[in-house]
Amino acid sequence: MRADTDARPLRPVMNSTRFHSLFAGPVLPLMAFGTALNLVVGQITAALKIPIYLDSLGTILVAVLAGPWQAAISGSLANLLAAAFGNPAMAFFIPVVCVIAIWTSLVARWGWFRRWPLTVLGGVLQGVIAALISAPIAAYVFGGTMLAGTDLLVILYRSLGNDILRSTLLQGLTSDPVDKVISYLLVVALLSRLPSRLLMRFPGAVRIQPPAADHVA
Repeated sequence: MRADTDARPLRPVMNSTRFHSLFAGPVLPLMAFGTALNLVVGQITAALKIPIYLDSLGTILVAVLAGPWQAAISGSLANLLAAAFGNPAMAFFIPVVCVIAIWTSLVARWGWFRRWPLTVLGGVLQGVIAALISAPIAAYVFGGTMLAGTDLLVILYRSLGNDILRSTLLQGLTSDPVDKVISYLLVVALLSRLPSRLLMRFPGAVRIQPPAADHVA
């Protein structure tokens, strides 16, 4: 009985240590950078009315280098800030952010970011998954109109006789895979420019292969 009583206080300590390890070292600054990257690039693409988003770059970067929980928090914070800065619709898409964080972490764990064909495949699948989740939100909460460049695709599919849900889904299946492939490739390009000494400070560095290593030997 005494042994059991003495062991109980160890559990919160272990949980606290685990929590600290998730956000130790440069991970918190990386999360802040990811939030800012999502917010800034997303605002630019929304202002330009182009039919892609590029507002998940930071989430993807954090997911690759740190992990799913860190990426989900970073991306969700970006959506909340975007909602506070005048686009309240973004708050409703936090579930999509979390799915992007989880899927990207799995892709990184599988080593798909080491080869660009697999990176492209991961981006396409990510886009399909994101479209399936976001379409009902866009259709039923906002009537398919998001005040973005993708609204033109929704209008196009509506003019072909599709209902609002199908039009929104078709829009997502058209633009989201392209958006996520571009985002994945941009993150790979960014990672290829970072020095190995910096990359190795992040827990996810073991899951990616810096292109410089391919030219050694």
